[in-house]
This record gives sequence, C-alpha cells and structure tokens, in this order.
Amino acid sequence: MQNLITGVILIILTLTLYLVYFKNDKSKLAKTVKKSLRMFIQNSIRIFTIFVIIGLLENFLSKEAVGNFLLNFSGLKGILLGDLIGAIMMGPIASGYPIAKYLFEHGAEIGLVSAFLLSWVMIGTISIPLELKDLGKRFTIVRNLFAFFSVIIIALIMEVLL
Repeated sequence: MQNLITGVILIILTLTLYLVYFKNDKSKLAKTVKKSLRMFIQNSIRIFTIFVIIGLLENFLSKEAVGNFLLNFSGLKGILLGDLIGAIMMGPIASGYPIAKYLFEHGAEIGLVSAFLLSWVMIGTISIPLELKDLGKRFTIVRNLFAFFSVIIIALIMEVLL
C-alpha cells in the first residue's frame, strides 16, 4: 500500500510540473513528452528483457543444481566461483536465500556462500546493457570491477571471522 501511495504522489507531482511547464513553453513541453515517452518505451523493453532472462535462469537452474555445482569447490577457488555464479544468477535477493540455505545445509564454506550472496546483490551482469546506456561505460565498468573485488575481500574476511 505504501508503494501505491508513493506512486500516486509522484504521478501527481509529475503532472503538476508538466502543467507548470505547459504554461511557460508549449513547444518545449511537446518535445519533453515525446522524449520521455521514447525513453519509457526503450527502458521498458530493456527491463522486460532482463526479467525474462532472470525468469529463465531461475526456472532452468534449480537451487539444487547450482548448490551441487558450488559444493565441489572450497577456499579461494570457491569464493571466486561463488562470486561469478552469484553475479550471473542475479535477481531479487530473496530468491538467493534458498540457495544459500541449501549450500549451508550441505557443508559449504562461509566464504563461498558470502561471495555468492554478495555478488548476487552487488554485481549486475544481466542489467549491464541498461546500466551502460543510462550511467555510461566508465561508471559501469568501474562499479562492477569494484564490486567484484570487494566481494572477494569481504568473503575472505567472513571466512576468517566466522
């Protein structure tokens, strides 16, 4: 319900700003509306594609399949693989918890599970095209590389501490 109220408030605010803009310059408003509609359609297609890819990955890669694969590795190799697999599996973090639970129940190391969950959240391999377009090439590369190496460091610290 909170999201609905926030959405309605944002729509009212946007429409109010459009009306103010309309009073100032009608030709700029027409250009703005055309550009925003074009951007909305382009981003909607990208986001839809991302959701389709995430849905396919979740359906074809069960938690048992991913878990059994990751359980074959430990140490730094396990952390690196957990980092890579988590980045590829990307999606809502709540869908990563069952895989982490499965890994823990079957004796996976804390570093591997930490790397898997952290990269699931921090690295966006599936959303890279959208991030490239909206935030730029340099930002996307630096952010994802920083996230990748940060996950490794955090997982190693978790391994030592826990």
